[in-house]
Amino acid sequence: MNLSKIKAQFRVIAVFAGLLPTACAFLEGPSPANPLIGNWATPDHNLVTFRTDAVVVTPDKGQAVTMGPGDCNGVYKLQYGHMATAALQQSFPSQPDLQGKLKQLLVNPDYPVADVTCDRGGTTYLMLDDRRLIAVYRDAGVGGVEAYSRL
Repeated sequence: MNLSKIKAQFRVIAVFAGLLPTACAFLEGPSPANPLIGNWATPDHNLVTFRTDAVVVTPDKGQAVTMGPGDCNGVYKLQYGHMATAALQQSFPSQPDLQGKLKQLLVNPDYPVADVTCDRGGTTYLMLDDRRLIAVYRDAGVGGVEAYSRL
């Protein structure tokens, strides 16, 4: 094999090596969509809309508010992910009724979640299945729960 053929083969290999990461990314496909993204409503017609970068809360017969640092005394954080539920079921020792309700609702070891911190409180939204979501509110050690359905 002469030197020009070897150089030509290395150029071909270099081109394929440059395309390999792109080809692998194409084979992987797009990253899965966040299952919580979209609109959810309570039986009382309160709405919550999850976007990739924000949460919009619309009370029944009220104005929509996009949550952010301005609404939360400068302390606002939105995280999407999965959450193990065992600790959450034990989070409200002074409210055994709420603990019992959470144990009844949260039968799987983990769920997709959106966790919103606002000022000194927050809300953890857990997606129970494709159509049902619960919001677990927490503020100064006191909690509450509310059910939502996908719109």
